[in-house]
Amino acid sequence: MEKLNTDEILSRAETRIASGYACGLIGKEIADECHVSYNTVVKHTQNIYDKTGIRRSTNALVAWFIAKNFGIDLSEFKRRMGAFLLLCLLGFQAAEQGFNQDMIRRPATGRRVEARRGGRTRKGREDENTLTFA
Repeated sequence: MEKLNTDEILSRAETRIASGYACGLIGKEIADECHVSYNTVVKHTQNIYDKTGIRRSTNALVAWFIAKNFGIDLSEFKRRMGAFLLLCLLGFQAAEQGFNQDMIRRPATGRRVEARRGGRTRKGREDENTLTFA
């Protein structure tokens, strides 16, 4: 295992726990990967929070771990700008998803509609000029 910048602050076990969180694992998955109990993971996580002074948030722990090991500056302006850009990207994606859902939405009628040409009219007669959608 190569030396990380966080090795100066965290113990070897705490570094393994923090890297597990950075890889997207949850506490129970980290416990399985490291062959320790879940309570041990919780204790190491609390120690990491105490040693680093970050708030008790897994997201904050992951941000700190990645920033510390990859030399990323997390100044206030850069964090806010990154959050704004991420929000914009997610907003555009959500708007696109909403647009696509509107395009394929079923008719708002309460009755069943069949997708075929020549469906039946309300009185049960064939109507060759009607095209209905599912």
